[in-house]
Amino acid sequence: MPSRIRLLPVAVIGLVLAIFALAIVLVSAQLRQSIREQIVSRDGTVLQALSVMQQYAAEASDTLGSLIEDPMDQLSIILETSRLKDVLAVRLFDSHGRFITAFPPDVREAQMEAKDLARLQGLQPVSHFIAKADLSDYIQLPSEPEGHKTAPLLEAFIPIQPKKQPRLVGIAQFILDGRGVADEFGNVDGYLFRHGVLVFIAGSAVIVLALGWAFRRLDRMNCLLSERTASLLRANQELSLSAKISAIGAVTAHLIHGLKNPLSGLQSFMANCNSLPGNDSAVDWKEATATAQRMRTIIDEVARVLRDEQGATGYEVTWAELAELLEARVTLAARQAGIQLDVIRSVDDRLTNREANLILLVLENLVRNALQATPKGKAVQLNLFRNEHGIACEVCDQGPGFPDSLRSSLFAPCRSSKEGGIGIGLAISKQLAHHLGATLELKSSSPQGCVFALVIPQKR
Repeated sequence: MPSRIRLLPVAVIGLVLAIFALAIVLVSAQLRQSIREQIVSRDGTVLQALSVMQQYAAEASDTLGSLIEDPMDQLSIILETSRLKDVLAVRLFDSHGRFITAFPPDVREAQMEAKDLARLQGLQPVSHFIAKADLSDYIQLPSEPEGHKTAPLLEAFIPIQPKKQPRLVGIAQFILDGRGVADEFGNVDGYLFRHGVLVFIAGSAVIVLALGWAFRRLDRMNCLLSERTASLLRANQELSLSAKISAIGAVTAHLIHGLKNPLSGLQSFMANCNSLPGNDSAVDWKEATATAQRMRTIIDEVARVLRDEQGATGYEVTWAELAELLEARVTLAARQAGIQLDVIRSVDDRLTNREANLILLVLENLVRNALQATPKGKAVQLNLFRNEHGIACEVCDQGPGFPDSLRSSLFAPCRSSKEGGIGIGLAISKQLAHHLGATLELKSSSPQGCVFALVIPQKR
């Protein structure tokens, strides 16, 4: 690929030069054709003017009638005209293009072409240059063993018309030596070729310099763009690393938050046991065992999340699997609290294991908070559905709601409405949602209950 990129300027400049050369060739060809037509028609125009002069001179001397209807009068005019020009032979035709006579007598008869006759009937002269004309088509030559002779000839057809009357009464054909015309053609071709080469050289120099300068600027801009892209990639990697570190810190804070209450309970229990030796209450020991188990579960869960965040292995999790994992973790707590837990799911998209772990931590914390806020015999509901912003996860409880004094700082740390709480659970959940690119907010709060909404944006 780099070699192709290096060859691109050469290919583009070569293509532009080829197009430029083709344009010069086409323009030169059109100009050459136009100049040749002018050279060929020039002698016909001159001969027509001379024939008119001879006609006027003959009328002035009373040797010719004003109508010149007689072919002999017409032949006299064209013969006088031919003496003023290097004419090899002449032919005389009537107004319908039929051959009448020729001079010298050994000139062959000929037929006029329809397209030439049409122009002549419009009183316009017609000229043709024949580079290699067969002389035997014009003059009766003695047979020669070496074959037919050829020579350049110029044919000029002149309309004959009466004075002051625009009508055709005859047609004169002058056959002229075409070597002068051939020489002029050669001079024109040489002139056009030399100037075409000069224009191509000068234009190519300008094109090469301009495109070379443009490609150099483009190359510098491409290098600058590559450097900025590399810088953006490095910055993105640093931001990604920072986000992972932030998430790991949030998970660690979640671990501390989860261990705080179990540790407090265990410490209180051990203190009571120490102050009252001999107290072997089975209930107290059962509570201690449950507290220790809760601590171990939290530690295992956070250790697993940390491994997933730091590891390179990735896999996909569906929302159905995520809902099952959440139910497995909180069903026991809901049953012990005497609260009904309902999970309603209408989405089944897929998530990466890293996203699923963080969403699971947020939802578990919200559900446990809802269970703690809901009185016994009531219900907590988790709704998973799609809306215009993405996938919404709403946790609804039937608790007393939040005091007005806490709503403005609900997600700030060290603010809690629970007795003994440190107010860090919602703050950690907010940080985890931010790491996911999601939003977490209190959707509604009333004496009939609260609704927390976690919205994960749809991937594009």
